[in-house]
Amino acid sequence: MRLMAPEIVLILTALLILIVDFVFLRANKKYLLWLALTGLTGATCFLFLDWGLVSTTLGGRFATDTISSWFKFVFLLATFLTLSFSSNSFESQKKPLTHRGEFLFVMLLTLVVMMFLISSRDLVSLYVSLELATIPLFGLTAWERTEKSSEAGFKYLAIGALGSGFLLYGMGLLYGITGQTDLNLLSSGLAFGGMMPGGVVSEGIAGNPATWFALGLVMAGLGFKLTLFPFHMWAPDAYDGAPTVVTAYLSVASKATGLALAFLFLFQIFSVQLASMNTIIAIFATATMTLGNFAAIKQTNLKRLMAYSSISQAGYLFMGFLGRDQMSVQAMVYYMLVYVVTNLALFSILTLHIQESGNEEVKGLSGFSRTNPLYAFALMLALFGLAGIPPLSGFVGKFFLFSVAAKHGLYWLVFVAAINSTVSLYYYLRLVRQMYIEDPTPSSKALAKQPLMVFGLTVATAASILIGLVPQVYESIGLAAQSWVGLLGR
Repeated sequence: MRLMAPEIVLILTALLILIVDFVFLRANKKYLLWLALTGLTGATCFLFLDWGLVSTTLGGRFATDTISSWFKFVFLLATFLTLSFSSNSFESQKKPLTHRGEFLFVMLLTLVVMMFLISSRDLVSLYVSLELATIPLFGLTAWERTEKSSEAGFKYLAIGALGSGFLLYGMGLLYGITGQTDLNLLSSGLAFGGMMPGGVVSEGIAGNPATWFALGLVMAGLGFKLTLFPFHMWAPDAYDGAPTVVTAYLSVASKATGLALAFLFLFQIFSVQLASMNTIIAIFATATMTLGNFAAIKQTNLKRLMAYSSISQAGYLFMGFLGRDQMSVQAMVYYMLVYVVTNLALFSILTLHIQESGNEEVKGLSGFSRTNPLYAFALMLALFGLAGIPPLSGFVGKFFLFSVAAKHGLYWLVFVAAINSTVSLYYYLRLVRQMYIEDPTPSSKALAKQPLMVFGLTVATAASILIGLVPQVYESIGLAAQSWVGLLGR
């Protein structure tokens, strides 16, 4: 029970929100948000109490270690910041978020299952956690129940089901090859040969064509979760049709969940095969970042532009899988943390802007610096962070990821990634130009300053700067990566 204390706190909080909403707060919903944030704070405190504890429960199916603690912290931080930014949606008179109690209930339970996923050490619990973390996102995408939102939710559902099918088929083959569902035994079986059903010892499983076919299916499933080319097609429509608060959460939660899943599959189960996959990973990373950046150039809608930006960021992030050592794990977890705080700082302002103005177009930011100078400055910092401008943490994170590629001799990939970062400056600077050079439109006005939203924005902006300037953050993640790699025996 102690190992699951953060998850239990969140489950109890979600149930309490549902009960309080139905019984006591049929009209005033703003207190539900504070209740959710209190539960998230409590869960984070329990996480820090046992930070890095290496232990297992449920017959080894649920495990905790330092890397899982970092992932859980990122999940909690992303949800806390997203709900902080949603305070305006809870109190807006123009377009309030509907079914707010149920919205918080779904968000918290989705978070719980994401935390279970990174601690799963069995194929069955891993897949169940993945589906329970993904299915609510389909509903959140269609939350507004408009034609546009419903279409986005359906497309996300259809393509997500296809990705889950690929992944489940690959997992079924893995079980058929090794006769195991335990991740550690799967890894050993694929590396050194394993016991097949019926007691027959299978040699050479690592090079078995069936093993590589299973890996290909798993890679396709991971591609859908991480929005890798050519499995990225759901992202633009889902981002565009979802409520802006949900779009913000999708941009970080789905990617962080996909990364957690990729960690467990590529670093643990397929660790031997990963050593000979550098060329394949480099091609996926190159195609993803190139498509994302060049497609973003043509976008005029803010949410679709950020969808393609998110795709390009997945390409950079995937470069970390070029190695299976401490440096790779360290660089990826660090960049995931950087991406979460920077992207949510950006989306906090876009959410408020779209909520107040109803304008989702890039031109809607014209003269934004005149009417909202502080918001414009924070938005500019977030854009520069995503572009990788020094000394912001986005630059530091990309430097470490590029170092992983250089360490493995893929200098051409470093060059391509640097060119793509330069290309991304074009569309990020377009937004800066609209804010600081273009004249404001007659409908432009100062945005409301919700205290909770301002607090979340301040935390995210400060974190996006300080993470790149305080070396202890990267060093702490490095110690966690070293410990995690050591546990896997590599």
